[in-house]
Amino acid sequence: MTDTPTSYSLLDRIKSPADVRALGADQLTDLSAEVRSFLLESVQKTGGHLGSNLGVVELTVALHFVYNFKRDRIIFDVSHQSYPHKLLTGRREGFKNLRQTGGMCGFTNPHESEYDLFHTGHAGTSISLGLGMAVAAGREEDPPHVVSLIGDAALGAGVAFEALNHAGALGARMLVILNDNEWSISQSVGALSRYLTRIRSTRFIQRAGHETKKLIHAVPVIGPKLDKTLDDLGEVMRHMVVPGHVFEELGVRYVGPVDGHDVDRLVETLQRVRELEGVVVLHVLTEKGKGHPDGPQHPERVHAVKPRKLEAPKSEEQTSKPQGVPFTKAFGDALCSLAERDLRVHGVTAAMVGGTGLIDFAERFPSRFHDTGITEQHAVGFCAGLAKAGLRPVAAIYSTFLQRGYDQVFQEVALQNLPVVLALDRAGPVGQDGATHNGVFDLAYLRTLPNMVLGSPRDATDTRRMLECLVASEGPGAMRFPRANCPLLETIPEAERRPMERGKAEVLREGEPGGVAIWALGQLVGEAIAAAEALAQDGISVAVIDPRFVKPLDEEVLALHLRTFSHLVTVEAHQRMGGFGSAVLEFAARLPEGDGLARVRALGLPDRYLDHATTPETQLQSVGLDAAGLERQVRALVAGSRVK
Repeated sequence: MTDTPTSYSLLDRIKSPADVRALGADQLTDLSAEVRSFLLESVQKTGGHLGSNLGVVELTVALHFVYNFKRDRIIFDVSHQSYPHKLLTGRREGFKNLRQTGGMCGFTNPHESEYDLFHTGHAGTSISLGLGMAVAAGREEDPPHVVSLIGDAALGAGVAFEALNHAGALGARMLVILNDNEWSISQSVGALSRYLTRIRSTRFIQRAGHETKKLIHAVPVIGPKLDKTLDDLGEVMRHMVVPGHVFEELGVRYVGPVDGHDVDRLVETLQRVRELEGVVVLHVLTEKGKGHPDGPQHPERVHAVKPRKLEAPKSEEQTSKPQGVPFTKAFGDALCSLAERDLRVHGVTAAMVGGTGLIDFAERFPSRFHDTGITEQHAVGFCAGLAKAGLRPVAAIYSTFLQRGYDQVFQEVALQNLPVVLALDRAGPVGQDGATHNGVFDLAYLRTLPNMVLGSPRDATDTRRMLECLVASEGPGAMRFPRANCPLLETIPEAERRPMERGKAEVLREGEPGGVAIWALGQLVGEAIAAAEALAQDGISVAVIDPRFVKPLDEEVLALHLRTFSHLVTVEAHQRMGGFGSAVLEFAARLPEGDGLARVRALGLPDRYLDHATTPETQLQSVGLDAAGLERQVRALVAGSRVK
């Protein structure tokens, strides 16, 4: 059978994992080919994480053939590699709307299926979750099997080693499958990656041992008795090639490496390790993007694909809105420009070189670039060390991932008042990745820290200016920017802008006393201006202010506006609770006039997790934070004041 079947004769029969287990073992290779072909066809239409899923097809098929996950437990680390699992658990129709508004989630989600135990999207936690379930299941008379699937890059996260250390001490029965493809989004880095590469190089010993074992078993009478001796010999040989064997030093049993694309061998191995007691690490070697034409040469390129653009007749109405460069690129360019002038500037990221716009920086300033792997805690602490030694580190980390390094931001950076700059990419709703990746909590969890300066640029020019301002400061700072393009037409030419100073806002549109003032943060400045222009058509005066900084606030201008305008509206792509609006309300409550609170209307995201949607703009529109939504809410405010 070819690798790209034209029909899905076996896949058409799979409505649940029970149908997989009903197949003959000799049919699993063909089923795997059909699953891979379906994913190549489907995901390239909708967009999604493709490369990671193509790499675990045979492994997922083998797992569902050997285990019954209606009773047994499987936990996917990150869970962006769960598409084959979704396909085999009855969700084939969901792939038509994968990661689209109202469609199937791109990660595991218990609301979708009983076969999904957790809604996860961050790396390194599957062993902790699995160990907790294994310990709980150990109280049962016939406990279910627990399987945690984790990638080689995620294994480098500190929490994964914490879990392995605990698991080895407890000796609970669980299987940890190490999916080793040498990649996260970018190529895996660090000493652990080099260690796994050394294990990969010993595959010839694994194959030789397997063949030798079969030959010895064929010897009459004495063959079976030599089985244990052969196993012991294999251990000696493996330790000779890979001294120390880090997994077994932690008190867990290591098996592998095994070819992750040989489904027959995987089934045989899984059936064997299922009978073992204690914690077992099964090392599986896979190829990221297997089956994709670009997979072997460009695994990073096929990690996640965008929806295929469908050709459609063009008309005069079909004109796309011109856009500027992505905020991520504006930041990356600004950092390179700054590094040219300041040798103290270092760029740091946690396994997200391309995602955070640091590819050019890494190529141009290799001695000042640091990819720490999936280790946000370490990355922030590392930056504190750089800063203490007189450098100016800039840590480019997604907003949702900085949550993992919060203690280091507090203890090692803010408490020490060190000049570390946190560049928070993907701040605000992120669209298709949904609740696990929305960066909507950063202001709340950073604003309470003394010494911290928080800003949010509205366009490419202020991205550069704000970065320069924060790097020049003697204490810690953070700037948040969205997964979006900068506005092509900027509101004010650079030469006419107010100097970028900490805690200084900029008035972009003047308003009449007694009218409405909208203080719009970062990416929502453009929406506020569009709303103000529409309201002006009906004689409603609206001023628009870019606060630029959430901490410190421009208290002078803010106090003036609270006295001057009938209503002051704050707008942010962040949770209402604890964000920019909360900061303004806290300030208003301290004013001696006493009526400042009544004048403030804080608009932001509601107190719930925002589901995935086709675009971030769709998410903002759904909660009234687009121009039309702001216009409606201002009209309602003005109408209410007129009634009074």
